Amino acid sequence: MAFKSHSGGNKASTPSAKSSTAASSQYGRVVYVILTADDPKCKDASMINGVFYRVPGKGANEDNTDGLSFAYQGNTTMRVIPMVGEVVQIENKPAAGGVTSKYWTGIVPIWNHPHHNASPDTKQPEWRDNILGGVKEQATINPLQANPGDTVLEGRLGQSIRFGGNKGKLPGIIDDSNDGKPVVIVSNGQIVTDNGNDLISEDIDKDFNSIYLVSDHKIPITSANSKRDSYNNILTNSNKYKGNQVVVNGGRLFFNAKEESAFISAKNSIGLNANTLNFDATDYFCVDAKIIYLGKKARTSGEVQREPVILGKQMENWLKVLLSSLDAVASAMTSASALGTPVTQLNSTGPSLKASVQSLRKQIKRFQSKKVFTE
Repeated sequence: MAFKSHSGGNKASTPSAKSSTAASSQYGRVVYVILTADDPKCKDASMINGVFYRVPGKGANEDNTDGLSFAYQGNTTMRVIPMVGEVVQIENKPAAGGVTSKYWTGIVPIWNHPHHNASPDTKQPEWRDNILGGVKEQATINPLQANPGDTVLEGRLGQSIRFGGNKGKLPGIIDDSNDGKPVVIVSNGQIVTDNGNDLISEDIDKDFNSIYLVSDHKIPITSANSKRDSYNNILTNSNKYKGNQVVVNGGRLFFNAKEESAFISAKNSIGLNANTLNFDATDYFCVDAKIIYLGKKARTSGEVQREPVILGKQMENWLKVLLSSLDAVASAMTSASALGTPVTQLNSTGPSLKASVQSLRKQIKRFQSKKVFTE
């Protein structure tokens, strides 16, 4: 890459980190970045995210920072940390004690690319191995295609946040019907292209993970599972629905409420579908509705074919009454007689029936679950 400074005719000032000169701006080529308080070059916490720099276009040794100028971080809330080899704007701004200090306030977009804007000094020994101070340069990071009026935040490694809504280069999302309606897209990980300079757009299926917040839009997402057998009226498929919605897509989704509870609430329906649905509770698991169907046929079968769940306690009481009646019959059979003569067949069957009744009484509890209960 050839050096292409946008600094124009501005010249760097003296290499002093602290001065009392009037406010001015210059440009510096980053040689070293302080990122931690335990960095040997860090004298106090105010130097964190600050840079040692040299004047662009002038030959200098970059093996150490001796004699180089230093600029403090110039932003308090939103920070894009420079990388070695990038050119930053340096400004003199007020500091404590009534003096001014040098601050870096922005990175010069030499290549107009989100990955990096370093311009290697080819006069430095082994410059090819130290383009970004040892950070790996990647050729598969592409800049995003902007639409009219977009606000786009792009990270160096294929992350982005887009605030948009005007019709432009987002096929399948914004058209004449929703032109001018707000869209927010948070994306991490891009599609892979043959050329890292090509402009690309977000792809909800191919990006690693993303969140789409839209107001009147259709999101071309491919559902991981489309089984909806529990519904009487199948809902509109995820890639067909157009409206006010939030769509989250990723390789794995994990929601964790570390201090209280997690809730999902919907006006009409909540659909869960996967190869398996697993619910684990420590104390109890409760499901409540006017009607609870277990299985597709339970919902779709007619009133005659539909099988209701048996109430264990009610069934137990009914069986106790039946067995008590049979026990009484068995006792009567044991001493049954006709015209003063014992009925041998009944007399011999009675004890056998009585023994069976006693055995069935002991087995009633076996049919009741100790874990699952119903109303």
